[in-house]
Amino acid sequence: MREKTLILGLFTVSLIAMGGTARAEVPAGHEEALLHKVLGTASCATSGCHGGAGPVRGAVAVFTREDPHARSYDTLATPRSARMGEALGIADVRSSASCTVCHAPAASVPEHLRGEDLRIEDGVGCASCHDSAETWLRTHTRPELDHAAKVASGMRDLRSAYARADACVACHQVIEPRLVEVGRHPRLIFELDGQLAAEPSHWREVNGWDGAKAWLVGQAVAWREAAAARAEGRDTLEGAVEREAALAWLVARAAGGAGAEAPDAVARRVDAAWTVGEGEAVLRRLAGAGGDFRAAGISRLEQAYRAERLVLGLDRVLAAWPERARARAAEPVVARLFSAAQSVPDFEPAGFAILLDELPRALGGAN
Repeated sequence: MREKTLILGLFTVSLIAMGGTARAEVPAGHEEALLHKVLGTASCATSGCHGGAGPVRGAVAVFTREDPHARSYDTLATPRSARMGEALGIADVRSSASCTVCHAPAASVPEHLRGEDLRIEDGVGCASCHDSAETWLRTHTRPELDHAAKVASGMRDLRSAYARADACVACHQVIEPRLVEVGRHPRLIFELDGQLAAEPSHWREVNGWDGAKAWLVGQAVAWREAAAARAEGRDTLEGAVEREAALAWLVARAAGGAGAEAPDAVARRVDAAWTVGEGEAVLRRLAGAGGDFRAAGISRLEQAYRAERLVLGLDRVLAAWPERARARAAEPVVARLFSAAQSVPDFEPAGFAILLDELPRALGGAN
């Protein structure tokens, strides 16, 4: 099996233990950065930097107070996690690589590469997303440095939807099958825009943000990861084939017929070529999918997973639609679609298709 990696700070952490498939390999020219230590959240939290007041200076306070990532390690100390550990035969989930690889990535960093302030208890800290600050901590505030120069010095580029999806997907899409089958860990569904919407903003958007674009890019990246996990034998859960097929269908429909285009290519193309107003076109393509749920030859299980992903997508793309009055008018239909897609075992494609047929009319305007 080809080992894939997740960049934690400037150290490469193997995801074999939990079955992740992050695509963030060591960037060309950054190989020497692996020798630098990974710094902790405290390095960013001084009062003159991100531990002070204001939208950017107060980022650490917002993150540690409100962001679930800051409490990811604490989750391992709950009774539910203990019960999962018992089922899996793990004596202490707080020290098991199967759990800490996502809930406390700092645990995977060797002692000699840990900065003095790197704490496992900090959960998913600053370095997990932004890379270790040792190479750029003292220079990234210099006004003469542009964004490209900061990225070249070792800071991870998170401005684009594709970059954010790539950074997040490993711990939010595919996990080790036995964690689900034996430990009853929830099955994961990666959705970039929905997860960012639920996360308190501790950053400043420089180029604006289009939720519909982020949703579609995220789904293409999720499809890429699902396909890789299945091809490499890391996703052996029941329904894995149908879930991958459902994602492929969803991305093709939303993107206007991706054809034989590879999922990563779709994600990059949408990220680079998105135009203003394209979100409405995506919304109407999804709303017009009723006939697909009447198609012969598609298993009910795959249709159930199609519906599961579709209703989540409709919710996010509708939330990003500037036509707010028409979006609100369509919300009752989407709510009924959510109810119809709630139970995978009991899913009825024909009834779902009838409900979905109501959505284009509810949206109004040109169809």
